[in-house]
Amino acid sequence: MSEQITLKNITNKRYAYLLLPLFSGVAIIAAFPPFEQGYVTWAALLPLLWTCLQVSPLRAFWAGFVFGLPFNLYVNLYLANVLYPYLSDFLATIAMIGLILYTSLFYGLFALAAGLAKSPGRGWFTALAFPSLWLIVEYLRSMSFLGYNVGYLGYTQWNYPVLLNIASVYGYWGLPFLIVFFQTIILLFYRKELHAKSLYAVTAVFAVLLALGLALPALQPVDKEESPLWVSLIQGNIQPEEVIDRNRNDSVDQYLDLTRQAVESKPAVELVVWPETVAKLNFRDEIKHPPPISQLAKEHEFDLLYGARVQKNGHLYNSITLFSEDQETIPVYNKHRLVPFVEFFPAEQLLNQILQLDLLLGSYTAGDEITIFETNGIPVAGVVCFESYFGDHMRLFANKGSRHHFIVTNDAWFGESIGLEQHAQAAAIRAAETGTGVTQVANSGITISFDYRGRELFRSGKNEPAIFTLPLDLVHRETIYNRLGDYFPAFWSVFLIITVPVILHNTSRESL
Repeated sequence: MSEQITLKNITNKRYAYLLLPLFSGVAIIAAFPPFEQGYVTWAALLPLLWTCLQVSPLRAFWAGFVFGLPFNLYVNLYLANVLYPYLSDFLATIAMIGLILYTSLFYGLFALAAGLAKSPGRGWFTALAFPSLWLIVEYLRSMSFLGYNVGYLGYTQWNYPVLLNIASVYGYWGLPFLIVFFQTIILLFYRKELHAKSLYAVTAVFAVLLALGLALPALQPVDKEESPLWVSLIQGNIQPEEVIDRNRNDSVDQYLDLTRQAVESKPAVELVVWPETVAKLNFRDEIKHPPPISQLAKEHEFDLLYGARVQKNGHLYNSITLFSEDQETIPVYNKHRLVPFVEFFPAEQLLNQILQLDLLLGSYTAGDEITIFETNGIPVAGVVCFESYFGDHMRLFANKGSRHHFIVTNDAWFGESIGLEQHAQAAAIRAAETGTGVTQVANSGITISFDYRGRELFRSGKNEPAIFTLPLDLVHRETIYNRLGDYFPAFWSVFLIITVPVILHNTSRESL
């Protein structure tokens, strides 16, 4: 008589236990572009979490690692548009494999820690430990120069404005915590590992955290400006080769032509915004804007916020600067969070020699100051490209008084891939976290704007020159996340630090 197939004996087979986490890793893809079914993440982790509860910690590690492989391959495949045109096929393939293995490793570490943390007889602890561990592993992955947040679980909720209120209270981190917490409670209830009191307790914790995340933002004060800021956003669609060529600067001419069209058709424009690295500036004895830029801006009486590659004192910066006729000094913001292995690498000269590249690979210097630009008396801020994935960085500008955040980026590298959507969606989370409108201005890709609650206002098409002239509403509200920062992962880290020794001590006493 054949053995009855059950979830339990599947997870006990030598390799069959990997099937459930593999299914999770494939299922969760539906939450990402172009499918955008964010609700899937509230159930897609169930097979992975079940496996973590069922198998040994070592097997749990491999379960988490296998979960990450299809998922990370899918969300990072857009980088093939960058790697293969500029590296040999061999090096590009090695880089892709390395990235997928590296990001999948973190899911393996989560599952390993979850396998060690599960505590039979203490379902309440398991229910809290699993989401805490997921949160901590995501947080650790975002740290250091290797920090890389693409494909994070919580970004799948970008188009649910009600849920985005959670980000204004707990930061981005509240979203993945509640998603994992919800599914862990369901599993423990199904497995009868939560006694009545424990079930009521952990369900109450979930309900309170969710209720506070949804309700507290409504109590925060909202500030409004008397009139909007009229802006023109210029999407020039210049090719990547023009950006990396050290000797070309003709992209400025294209942006000047589009800007002239914008301000002549809409004379009310107060601020024009260009994307990342449109101009190349060399600040030697005097910091000044290129004459064609200053002449056009003076002639039509507008301010210009634009991205530039800046050389100064022997260093190369990816920067944003503002032209304003009223300014006494030229403000410059130098990008803080550099793209690992692309803008920053510890041995960049050796790497470029080995690979025989002329891409300035790894040659940029990180900035260290927070700059607020003022246009017509209104404080605004700008960050560059990859930085929009880091809420702990963008909140600093809100705390300095910025009334609107601009993300200047050049996503032409990603072609028509889902990398364009993934990057644009991060801006919704940042808007909800900071309570400040966020507008991404792309050279090519997606130019998009969100209000202070993370609700989408408009978006552009892809890979085409375009001009968007519109009034930006400067509504702003205070948020708990602005004031407290990444306190949420810190709180749950402390929870584990305090409770784990107690659990281990009680377990050892019970075994005697």
